Amino acid sequence: MQEVGEDILVGTEYYGANVGCVLTFEGAVLVDAPIIPSEAEAWRRAVGEQTGSDFAYLFLTDSHPNHAIGDSALGAPPIANERAFRGLARFTPTMRERVLDNFRDWAPEVAEQLADFQVTAPELTFDQNLTLYIGGRVLRMIRLGGHSPASSVLFVEDAKVLFAGDLVVNGTPPFVGQGDSEEWLDALARMRELEPRVIVPGHGPIAGPEILDKVENFLTRLRAGVRTLIEEGRSRAEVATKMLYLLDEFEIEERWRKRVERAFRTSVARVFEEMKPEIKSEPAES
Repeated sequence: MQEVGEDILVGTEYYGANVGCVLTFEGAVLVDAPIIPSEAEAWRRAVGEQTGSDFAYLFLTDSHPNHAIGDSALGAPPIANERAFRGLARFTPTMRERVLDNFRDWAPEVAEQLADFQVTAPELTFDQNLTLYIGGRVLRMIRLGGHSPASSVLFVEDAKVLFAGDLVVNGTPPFVGQGDSEEWLDALARMRELEPRVIVPGHGPIAGPEILDKVENFLTRLRAGVRTLIEEGRSRAEVATKMLYLLDEFEIEERWRKRVERAFRTSVARVFEEMKPEIKSEPAES
């Protein structure tokens, strides 16, 4: 657990995603949840011992399982964007089994611990923005999209700490497979406008505002590379293979390489589908 601002705690050691806690006079506001029940309990206990505070709310940056499926273990009413609510409220037994199958495929030890997981749908939702005035602090919750339609951030105004969810990742490739790369670039610009001092990424070490430049640079090069290959007449599969060189800048453990490559190919395919109609509609040079 690290303190990244006055009474703002972050846990980067849990499986799934980084988690946070913003302490106020009226209770703690948690950010995302460890997905493994024992880790969620450990986080709940650690925050309780550190702060001595009740939990007022749990803010979810997305509806993706690695951020949300541990929410019921924390005992705080969840807040999320309407799009995240729709995803979590429709969490049917079939979807639950799909999540477990995914973990069985690449992390069977995690799947065993998730056998009985439950999802709590958000009790409070917002469309684009929600400002929470609580216990002497101002917490701004903003839907930005990009990584997914539901991607949202939480900005602690007095401390200038930004919980960016998976719109910012540090040390791993951004995943665009369910998102929109152009919208993501717009989201990065909007995060800059907040002038954050500290950025808590969805995954990886805590960073300063310079991490926004790194994510932007990666997405810009990804889009440029895909555009060039489309203009050369390459197929979607060819483009995905040709773009794998971008992974060379990341230190990827061998046990995760196949999964990372598969996710990256999905991202490239998504960008391909975004850009192909745009390129076809451009007027030919005379």
